[in-house]
Amino acid sequence: MTSNSVETDLRGAHPLAPAVPLLHDTLLGIADEATHTMIVTDENGRILWRDGEREVPHADGRTGLVGTLHAWTCAAAPIHEPEDGRLIGVVDVTGMGATFHPTTLMLTAAAARLAENQLATLAAARDERMRARHLARLVQLRDEPGALLTPAGRVLAAQPLGWLPDRIDLPEPSGAALCLGLLGEAVLEPLTEGWLLRLRRPGSGARLTTLSRTDATHRGH
Repeated sequence: MTSNSVETDLRGAHPLAPAVPLLHDTLLGIADEATHTMIVTDENGRILWRDGEREVPHADGRTGLVGTLHAWTCAAAPIHEPEDGRLIGVVDVTGMGATFHPTTLMLTAAAARLAENQLATLAAARDERMRARHLARLVQLRDEPGALLTPAGRVLAAQPLGWLPDRIDLPEPSGAALCLGLLGEAVLEPLTEGWLLRLRRPGSGARLTTLSRTDATHRGH
């Protein structure tokens, strides 16, 4: 696989991908007018998207974002995953200090918040799809405790109400079983956009579903 193919895969699978067009629309016109560059990185500073003036002194996309020279100024803002608050990337506008407008930092921060709001809206739509498609599966458990979970382990619906916390820490290492402490052991059944969780009945011999990091990541996109 070529490096371009790898970078394309990284961009397509990254949780920021749905918000990049909005960042382009919000900031690229400003960047073009002032001969600046807009870049979007992952949480580790690796450059995934770059638009605008190409002579801005950033490192190659494979090595990430580096500090700028004295003649250059940058404005950057973090972008967080709305569901769990973790950092997923940074949007940055960089250009010559002489042409850098004082409001650029404010505009960059506002664009980052817009991106987070868009990701939250998409997540809410996904939640509604999941409830519509799979709530019947929860009802079919009858008197057996269960819940619908998002890919990240947030509880969307549960029966009985209140028997689970708002979020479940899904196992990441391959081969790890899901244990709910005093509540017992749980079975996870994969759904289209999340999980159906149910308590393992004592003596049922039911096999616990296990998750790997790859599985959890795949179901988060």
